[in-house]
Amino acid sequence: MNKNLSLFIKGIVLGVAFIIPGVSGGTLAVLLGIYEELLEKASNFYKSFKNFKSAFKFLFPILLGVLVSIAVCVKIIKLGLDKAPIITLLIFVGLIIGGIPKLFKNAPKKASMKEISYMMIGIIVVLVMAILDKSRGSVSFDNIQVLGYLMLFIVGIVASATMVIPGISGSFTLMLIGYYEPIVNVVNNIVAFKDLKENLLIILSFLIGVVIGIILISKIINYLLKKYPVSVYYIILGFVLSSIFSVFYQVFSYNFVLSHFIIGIILMILNSILVSKLFSD
Repeated sequence: MNKNLSLFIKGIVLGVAFIIPGVSGGTLAVLLGIYEELLEKASNFYKSFKNFKSAFKFLFPILLGVLVSIAVCVKIIKLGLDKAPIITLLIFVGLIIGGIPKLFKNAPKKASMKEISYMMIGIIVVLVMAILDKSRGSVSFDNIQVLGYLMLFIVGIVASATMVIPGISGSFTLMLIGYYEPIVNVVNNIVAFKDLKENLLIILSFLIGVVIGIILISKIINYLLKKYPVSVYYIILGFVLSSIFSVFYQVFSYNFVLSHFIIGIILMILNSILVSKLFSD
């Protein structure tokens, strides 16, 4: 497959992850095999024209895929989460489970007690986030003022950190602080060409924070991966493993429908088998 087309498709997968609460874009980047290169390109693109050119060739297809995915899928995913959230989330659990054997296979060294302890740190961090009570209150963008745009910028930085770190869902974090539904509504309005001036200004304030945050956090994680590769790898592995439990936690936060759960489990198993075959050497 053409490399640009492959990166574009991977961007589409990442875009869907940014929409669904509980599903981590960082986790999917790890499973898709582009995580470390994403960090490298995002944290070093400004150092020289050569770096910028190389980063642009790699990041542009992914970014395009993310934007297309969000624009096309936001209504579909929102409908899925509204009508059949259990099925929708369990399908993505299957994607995560299917990629885990490849992660263990690619581990820098066989796990000792030390590596297992690093993995447990990653698991605990994400599980603590998952059991936090969700904020039921949402902010409003009606008559938004300068302070509101500044808050959107800061929220963008916070969300970007959780997008970059595997196992921690950016959309779930937005939900915790009450920004998820308002931002999804803004994206829906932009796709529908409704109140473009106001909505574009809102989303741009958020996206500028996201971009700056991704650059800063990517640089930190990229440094840690180079300095402590084994430790960081197993912590990330812990993040990925615990993301399964955090998504299941989301599943059981919805009104339980047995038929939806059974269908979701079946689709989860089928998806995990499909993904494991796709990710196998």
